[in-house]
Amino acid sequence: MLFRRETFKAIGGFDERYFLYYEDVDLCARLGLAGYQVLFSPQAVVVHDARRTSHRSLKYLKWHVSSMARFFLSYPFWATAWRRFVGR
Repeated sequence: MLFRRETFKAIGGFDERYFLYYEDVDLCARLGLAGYQVLFSPQAVVVHDARRTSHRSLKYLKWHVSSMARFFLSYPFWATAWRRFVGR
């Protein structure tokens, strides 16, 4: 993810309620709600050495599911979904 520090600050930075998972999704949703354009590059490839730990560890799975639920119950998710449904 790339954006200016001022932009990060303007949207309130990281939501510290997220631990390990979904903080990127939350940031993108809040960036979009703040009027910033969120883009992705399908050609970019990133390999994370600790990938899929939540598939092997109940502790990590719990963190993953908790963060997922937190996001899907959050204002940024519902506001973004509403904008997409209504068409802005």
